[in-house]
Amino acid sequence: MRGARLFPVVALLSTVSLLPACSGPSSEAEVSSLAQSASSFLSGQVVANAAARPAHREPPQPEPPSPREAAPPIIRGIYVNAYAAGTPAHRKKLLALADSTEINAFVVDVKDDDGIRYRSAMPLAQQVTHGGIPIRDLKGFVDTLRAHGIYPIARIVVFKDRFLAQAKPEWAIRTPTGALWIDKAGNRWMSAWSDSVREYNIRVAEEAARAGFREIQFDYVRFPEAFKSLPKQVHPPAPPGARRADAIAAFLSEAKRRLHPLGVTVTADLFGLSMDDPMDVGIGQQWEALSSVADALQPMVYPSHFFPTHLPGIHTPNRMPYETVYTSVGMGVIRNQRLREQGTTPARIVPWIQAFSAPWVDKGYHYGPTQARAQTQALYDLGVEDWIFWNAGSNYDAVSAGFARGEALPQAKRFDAPQRLVRVVNRFDREGVAEARQRVLARAEAGRVRVGD
Repeated sequence: MRGARLFPVVALLSTVSLLPACSGPSSEAEVSSLAQSASSFLSGQVVANAAARPAHREPPQPEPPSPREAAPPIIRGIYVNAYAAGTPAHRKKLLALADSTEINAFVVDVKDDDGIRYRSAMPLAQQVTHGGIPIRDLKGFVDTLRAHGIYPIARIVVFKDRFLAQAKPEWAIRTPTGALWIDKAGNRWMSAWSDSVREYNIRVAEEAARAGFREIQFDYVRFPEAFKSLPKQVHPPAPPGARRADAIAAFLSEAKRRLHPLGVTVTADLFGLSMDDPMDVGIGQQWEALSSVADALQPMVYPSHFFPTHLPGIHTPNRMPYETVYTSVGMGVIRNQRLREQGTTPARIVPWIQAFSAPWVDKGYHYGPTQARAQTQALYDLGVEDWIFWNAGSNYDAVSAGFARGEALPQAKRFDAPQRLVRVVNRFDREGVAEARQRVLARAEAGRVRVGD
């Protein structure tokens, strides 16, 4: 084939060389013109042949893993308040606990009920922070955690923010008279429908991400309970037909859009009852709506926080740590399975569990290593590897003997849902959960159409 492609060129060049001999004197212009034609033809053939050859291409590079895929396969964590993080002796003690046990994650307050707990570059954050700055060097603190092999998670309290409400009352929940709405405990709340509130908290999260945190965990990402004894809550206008859960899902979606490029996962703390209620627990935390958006959800399943009427067959929840955690989280596992069956990737379940005694509900009953192991075993029996222990003072002496020594190892078992839980979730389906899954599908389809446009 190569010879056949060059034949016309050879013939043309031969003709050029024989012209003077065959036809007598010829003008130099004629010879020159013919020679140029031959040269152009040859150049064209070389270009054409080069174009026909496949260009050398570098092999495609694999895409970096998504933040969700880059998270540790097992998360065994503890809560660390800002003062514990900022106090050298307390911090050293908690690091030693992690170095010697399966603990491999710290959930650290960067913004709590009283505001920012580090040196923020945001003027508004500086204005509305009260109680000092316990974490003087946020990046240095995160670097220390990572040097110890600890997965750093930043906790950010979102809509429960009394000082921001005072500084920006136009962003807050109001009463029908225009006053700031106050809950039973005297707290002021920001509105989940306020774009400005969402933007402020996402900017806090961006600062935490740039300091090195690998996960942003939003807490109080909800509406306050609307007790009948309290005034009506007045919010900024919501989109027509929108539900409370839509506001929370929209916030988490926007946070993911902004934070995923920084390499961090977006997660949210929920009431434990969000898995055990077909609706939104009256606060915007509808399980399917949020599990289909967040990278992970942290339901707070402290046994002391359940009433005897909350879970079927659990009449003394605080004294039944295994049964309480198994029943509550088991419903969430089944509901996630049903999301997965319809093609939706659900959030990872990383429950908050109890590392404290609760004498205000059960005087004389203490939580120690036995109760700690009962809760973690319930999760393993559900096929859940992950957990985070909560103690408000970040003191884990009472339960630390319940932590395994050494590295975090797989413990989860195969979960075959018991019929007693399946029947409850089937009832939830009839009471609105099946419809919620359909809304998730519709939202996903609408998102694909927008991307396609």
